[in-house]
Amino acid sequence: MNIKKYLYLSFGALLSQAATAGSFAESFEGAPKLNINLYVFAADVDGSVGKGNIKYDVDQPFKETVKELDESYMAHVDLSKGKWGIYADRQIVKTSQDKQAMQLPVAVNTKLDQSSYGAYYQAYVSPELTAKKQPKLIVEPTIGVHRTEAKAALAVLNQSAETEASWDEFFWGSRFKYNFNSPWNLASEVTFGAENTVSAQAYLGYRIPAFNRALNVRAGYRYFEQDYKSSNFHWEIRQHGPVIGINLPIF
Repeated sequence: MNIKKYLYLSFGALLSQAATAGSFAESFEGAPKLNINLYVFAADVDGSVGKGNIKYDVDQPFKETVKELDESYMAHVDLSKGKWGIYADRQIVKTSQDKQAMQLPVAVNTKLDQSSYGAYYQAYVSPELTAKKQPKLIVEPTIGVHRTEAKAALAVLNQSAETEASWDEFFWGSRFKYNFNSPWNLASEVTFGAENTVSAQAYLGYRIPAFNRALNVRAGYRYFEQDYKSSNFHWEIRQHGPVIGINLPIF
C-alpha cells in the first residue's frame, strides 16, 4: 500500500473512531484558539509552464527571485476549538524581469497566487508534559481544498504572449507536532492533492515568552510540487527551500 492510500484510509478510520469515542459536542470542549503565522518561503523554482505551442522553462533560484520581486505576501491563520480546527494559507508572489535571449530583449511578468483552506482533527494527543503543560505528541489528519491562480506574460520585440489558468483540487494528509520538555518543538505536515500535488514541510521551533504569550520562532524546509494539465495548458512546477517564520498566538 502506498503512502497516499495509507494516509487517506487512516484519516477515515481516525474520524470514525472519534465519532464513536464520544459525542460530537464533547469534541468541541475547550476555549477557542487563534494563531497567525507570518513566514518567508525562500524557494528555488524549476519546471515549465506551457500553453499550446508556447512553453516557458523555469529554473530560478531564490536569490534571482528576490532581485525581480515586485510583491510577496505569505501568511497562515489557524482557528481551533477542542479537537477541531480550520485554517487558511495564502501565498502571493509577483515578479518582473528583463533578460536577453538570442541577443533579443525579453520581458517576463509572472503572478502566482496559491491558497489552501482546510480542516483538521486531533486524532491522537499524548499525555501532557509535566513541566510545560503541553502534550508531547499530537497527530492531526487534515483535508481541504487547494486553489492555484497562475499568470505569465512574455514579450519579445513587438510580439507578446500571455497565459493564465486557475484550478481547485482536493487534498488530504496529516500534521504532526512534537513538544520537548523545553522551549524547543517540532512540527511537520505531508499532504497529497487530487491533481498530482505533493506538499511536505518540517520545522524546528523555539518558544519565547512575550506579552503573556509564547511566541514560536520557527525554521525549516518545504517541498511543493504541482503537475496540472487542462486542455492545452500544462503547469509543472517544483518549489523547494528553507522557511523561516513566527507563530503569533492571538488568544
